[in-house]
This record gives sequence, C-alpha cells and structure tokens, in this order.
Amino acid sequence: MPRLMIIALAAVALFLAGCGNGDDQKVTAEQVKKKAQEAMDTAATYTKQQEKELRAKVESQYQQLMDQGAQLMAQAKQKAAAGQEQAAQTLSELQKEQAVVQEKVKALQAASGKAWEKARVELEKALQNLQEAYKKAKAELAGS
Repeated sequence: MPRLMIIALAAVALFLAGCGNGDDQKVTAEQVKKKAQEAMDTAATYTKQQEKELRAKVESQYQQLMDQGAQLMAQAKQKAAAGQEQAAQTLSELQKEQAVVQEKVKALQAASGKAWEKARVELEKALQNLQEAYKKAKAELAGS
C-alpha cells in the first residue's frame, strides 16, 4: 500500500515542520514514532473505508446486472426451447459471463492489499463484459 506510506511520510514531515516554531524545541524519536503511527492508523482506516465503499458499489452493480440478466435468460431459454439455435447460443454466452463475474466477486471478497486491487480491476472488467453481453443478447433476442 504505497498510498499508506506516502501519507505517513507526509504526516511525519508536516509534524517535523510544525515543530520548528522558533524556540529550538527538540523533537524526540518517540514523538516522531508516535505521529508516524497515528498517520499510519489514519491511512489504514481511510483505505478500509474506501474498500468498503467500493465493495458496496460493486455489489449493487452486480445485483442490478443479475436482475437484468434473469429477464434476458428467461427470454433466451424460452426461444431456445422453441428451437431457435441463436437463442441457445446467446443463453450459453450469458451463463459464461455470469459465471466469470461470480468468480471475480468471490476473489474480491477474499483478497486484501495488492491482491485486492488486482481483483477489483478484474471484477470491473468482468462486469463491463457482462454488461456488453447483456446488450448484445437483448439485441439478438429482439431480432429473432
């Protein structure tokens, strides 16, 4: 978490700069250590809040896509049962994309640190791919 380190170093630098108020008061190593720890704690809390907010946003987006997908899946199943091969293929593609998103959601929930950031990027890409698959399916099912 490079952000954490930068924030901590900035806090220590600000603390040290603030200590030079002209009366030549010396700063002890213990004071610097305490301020650095406070900065690290604050940065860690901030990072956890950001992760929590992003998880909530992703979960909401995921649920909306699943709701949208349920409707398309039902339509594709109905048309596939009626013998429309394109609908069967569309259904298969939607199921594949949904499975990828579900896998990425689980990976994000289990990840932390750098792995969490990588999982977040992969999930966002999978959600985007699913959204595109839904748009394509909607167009294909409307035309058949």
